[in-house]
Amino acid sequence: MPENGMGGGTISDNGLTGRVGGKKLFILGTSSIMGPWLILTAQWIGYTGVSVSLAFLLCGLLCIPIAFCYGELAGMFRNRGGSYEYVRTAYNREAGYWISWTTMFTYIVLICFQIICVTMLIQYLMGEDFAKILVIAIAVVLMILMTLLNTRNLSVATTLQVAMFFILVISGCVAMVCFFMNGSFSLGNMGSFFQNGMIGHNDIIGMDAGFLLAIAALVTMFFGFELIPQFAGEANYPAKKYWKLMVGGIVFVIAFDALICIAEIGMQSPDPGMSSFQYISSLYASNGMVSAVLAKIYVSSWLYYLVAVANFCAMGCCLIGFWMGASRILHSMGNSGSLPKVFGRANKHGMPSVGNYFVLVMVLILVLIALSGPAWINATFSLMALGVGFTYFGVSMAFLKITKDHPNSPRPWKAPGGKIAGYVAVASSLFMTIMMIYTVISAAINGDPTMAVMAVVFFGIIGFIRYMMKRDMSANSDRYVEDPIDLDAVNVDNEAVE
Repeated sequence: MPENGMGGGTISDNGLTGRVGGKKLFILGTSSIMGPWLILTAQWIGYTGVSVSLAFLLCGLLCIPIAFCYGELAGMFRNRGGSYEYVRTAYNREAGYWISWTTMFTYIVLICFQIICVTMLIQYLMGEDFAKILVIAIAVVLMILMTLLNTRNLSVATTLQVAMFFILVISGCVAMVCFFMNGSFSLGNMGSFFQNGMIGHNDIIGMDAGFLLAIAALVTMFFGFELIPQFAGEANYPAKKYWKLMVGGIVFVIAFDALICIAEIGMQSPDPGMSSFQYISSLYASNGMVSAVLAKIYVSSWLYYLVAVANFCAMGCCLIGFWMGASRILHSMGNSGSLPKVFGRANKHGMPSVGNYFVLVMVLILVLIALSGPAWINATFSLMALGVGFTYFGVSMAFLKITKDHPNSPRPWKAPGGKIAGYVAVASSLFMTIMMIYTVISAAINGDPTMAVMAVVFFGIIGFIRYMMKRDMSANSDRYVEDPIDLDAVNVDNEAVE
């Protein structure tokens, strides 16, 4: 049934004809949140020891008010979702433009991260370090495969994502059970609860650490739930119920990642001269692989390979989710006049076309920069967290402004606490942002400018695009006609699926 328009027009994304139901939406958001723990737990545990499990809980709780803000806005906007739509409606198209590119930056850095992680895991399984040119070649092949996948019908990508999600969850649970039931597991192996204090330094890894930094940095491991409203125009699921999917995904990831970390640090250190915390931290220099190393030593080679397969699936889920999300942000910006109309084009399968290829180009550029740095894992991880903080701050502020400016607009679902949820979301996202700005500046001062270079290059390109667009707008304003959203005119009785 056609949706009622905002300002008289359709409120669904032009040209996107894919359809995705509630279960796939949940898996889309949740599987995109879940990162490759095999590669990351050495860094997670290296921040603060076993208290990283508490850091996951607190970080997840900080994200729930943000998810509430997204949930209420999703119900109001119906079939037009995502950070860009919320911020431009609350403020203006210029604000929407820059918050979208901050989100895009995070998505693209995350895609780069996942692609390089795939090459790392391949090298680890083969037992040798590849020449950089071979790593780049593998990365390029992965980029091309992702680009091709995103030219097909939406159901192809989402079905593949569902299959990989179940493989990674089942395999991860099997690994946790094997560790918890192993004779080498003991609570005594975990050591001090706060290994590096509130703010400190892990000398083994050579990075800033501490409990507070862990809470801020781990927001990266919850980024992805906001993908759900990004698919509002293609969803066969009531927008007023999106909050359940987002909060459910956050809770699931809190439990899964916290238990993985407890299972690993509770295992006896294979090196008698090191504690479990020190041994796991030392694996960071060899790109982590904690679960695989422990599985091979204390369980069996079958678990070693099962963990590897699970993490390939985790990386595949992230790649699919964020690539689709990034191309849809560009599609939405093209349709609403923040980018040339060409970005609003869809192919014959109802998938974004120009945006898909633009993502490919930007990912290639940032992958090459990331691989040039000595500590690319920390660089990309910190940049993702920084971009997440800015995005969530922008949307939280937009939530408060829309609440003030449109107090009587239809709200199919209201965030618990109303404005209080918005203020908590602003405070949470601001804390994350400040902590990660500190990390980026600290790294640059200490001789690793990789993070700063990636950010400057990306936003330099985007700034140049904006400058050229402004010049073109003055001569060809018809190419950038804005499609305004009138929240007070939305008919809330027209849900696609109840």
